[in-house]
Amino acid sequence: MSAGLLARRDGTRAGLALALASAAAFGLSGPFAKALTDAGWSASGAVLVRLGGAAVILLLILAVARPGVLAAIRADGPALLLYGLLAMAGVQVAFFNALQYLPVTVALLLEYLGPILVIGWVWLVRGQPPGPRTVLGAGVALVGLSMVVQVWSGIGLRWEGLAWGFAAAVCQAAYFLMADRAGSATPPLVLAGVGMTVGAVVVGLLGAAGVLPVVVDTAAAGVLLAGVDVGWPVAAALLIGVSSVVAYLTGLAAIARIGAARGSLVALLEVVASAVASWLLLGQVPTAGQAFGGALILVGVALTSTARPAVLAEPDLR
Repeated sequence: MSAGLLARRDGTRAGLALALASAAAFGLSGPFAKALTDAGWSASGAVLVRLGGAAVILLLILAVARPGVLAAIRADGPALLLYGLLAMAGVQVAFFNALQYLPVTVALLLEYLGPILVIGWVWLVRGQPPGPRTVLGAGVALVGLSMVVQVWSGIGLRWEGLAWGFAAAVCQAAYFLMADRAGSATPPLVLAGVGMTVGAVVVGLLGAAGVLPVVVDTAAAGVLLAGVDVGWPVAAALLIGVSSVVAYLTGLAAIARIGAARGSLVALLEVVASAVASWLLLGQVPTAGQAFGGALILVGVALTSTARPAVLAEPDLR
């Protein structure tokens, strides 16, 4: 076996390990944020602390690495602003608000309907019909969604949580559509750092204007993880350090080794990691029907992610 092939195989293994670490780190964000909001923080307050803290750390890394931040801003400024507004602030505000009404796993599964919305938009607006595998994946995911939200029961899940969950999916879909741009040369680290900064500024300004209820209660007690009151500084540090900085940096390193397509499929394990973390840290156990519905959603999204597009121009969903 040649040295080059061995090096590529080792790089793939390292990339998969990094992608798994990233999915696990992202999956922990829901339980960490839920612990803070249950203790009296607002969802927007948790988002502001997460984005602001992560932005500071990433900007320090950018200051040392200097990967062409100013050039990227000049070349791709409007896209970076939209990325920060929707992919950072919008997704997280909607997702964390959904956590106030829904179990963590259900809120996350609703957010992961974003790729299905992209398919509908491309089909109806751009006139690019999906292939059979994509249609099958979307159908499987929608069946799974009906099981998760229990559309036949009329009770159980709060409509407010469902609305916020679908809003998170819309923001995620908008991110994918924005990423479908030819010629974007923005380094991923710049995208994450500038996006976090823009998102933090947007949430902060909306909070100062009274549009978003930003509550960061430094006297909060009862910040419970696995039944232990860890205190808000520990939960906030975990949300910033593990579920933001580590999650993004390991994800970016993984994509550099295994590519965006394979990395996005491994990222689906975030839902599994979130389910396990919510069970261990918050005691949230989904019903058998919801667990099966969640599995169907993952299968459907995986099918749509691996399907070949019906047109020649394949979007770059990095």
